[in-house]
Amino acid sequence: MAQSTGTPGFGKSQSVKRTLAELGVAIIALVILFLFARFALGCAAESLATQLPLSVDEQIGKAGAEQMRSKYDLGRRPTDEQIKRVDRIFNELRAALTDEDAEILKNPRVTVVADPQVNAFALPGGEVFVLTGLLERVGDDDDLIRGVLAHELGHAVKRHGIRGLARKTAFFAVVAMLVGDVDGMVVLLAEGASQLDGLSHSRSMETEADLFGVDLLKRAGHDPDGLARFLESLDSAPVPELLSTHPDPRERAAAIRELAKAGGG
Repeated sequence: MAQSTGTPGFGKSQSVKRTLAELGVAIIALVILFLFARFALGCAAESLATQLPLSVDEQIGKAGAEQMRSKYDLGRRPTDEQIKRVDRIFNELRAALTDEDAEILKNPRVTVVADPQVNAFALPGGEVFVLTGLLERVGDDDDLIRGVLAHELGHAVKRHGIRGLARKTAFFAVVAMLVGDVDGMVVLLAEGASQLDGLSHSRSMETEADLFGVDLLKRAGHDPDGLARFLESLDSAPVPELLSTHPDPRERAAAIRELAKAGGG
C-alpha cells in the first residue's frame, strides 16, 4: 500500500485559514457597505428634510418643547432673576435677526430650566432651552450667555434639528423595515421625535452655527468673543455631555476669532 507523503492535516489547516480569511474579507466588505449606506441614506434624508415646509419645524419644535417643559417642571425651578436675565439677552438677539431669519423662526422662544448640566439646546422652529448649570458656569458674564444663545439660534435658523432628526430616524426606520420590525420602527420614530434635545450635530453644522452666531452678535452690537471665551471655558473645565458631541472647543474658539476679524463671513 502506498504511503502518503503529505503533511497530516495540512490541507485541513489551509482550508480553515482560507475560510477565516474569506470570512474576514466578507465582514470588512459588509462594514464598508453598512457605513456607506448609512452615510448615503443620512445625506439623502437630510436633503429631503430641507425641502419640508417650515411649519413642520414649528410643529415638531412645539411638541418637543412641551415635553421638555413638562420634564423639567417636576423638580426645582429657576429663579426669577435667571429667567429675566436670559429673556433680556434672548430678546436682544431676536431683534437682530434678519427678515429672512425671522421668516424661518416665526415665534422663537427661550425657556430656562433648573438642571445642573452645563448645556443649552435649540429645537426646530426656535424653541431654545438654557439649563441653570450653564448660568452658574458663566457667572455674571452676559457675553458668554449671549454667545451661546446666538449659536443655538444658528442651529434653529439653519434647520439643523429637523435635518438631524431626519438622518437619525431614516436610518433606523430602514433597519427596522429590513428586519420586519414595523412596530419597532414606530417606536424608534416616536423616540427620535421626543429626544430632540439629545440630537448631536455634525462638525459642519457646528461650524455653520458658529458662523451664524458671529454674524448675529455683530448685528446686535456685541463682540463675538463671548462665544469664543465660553468654548475655551469648556476646555479648561470639561463638560462631558457637550464635548462628546462637539468639535474641539479650542479649534472652534480660534475659528470664531478669525471669523470675527474677517467680518463674520
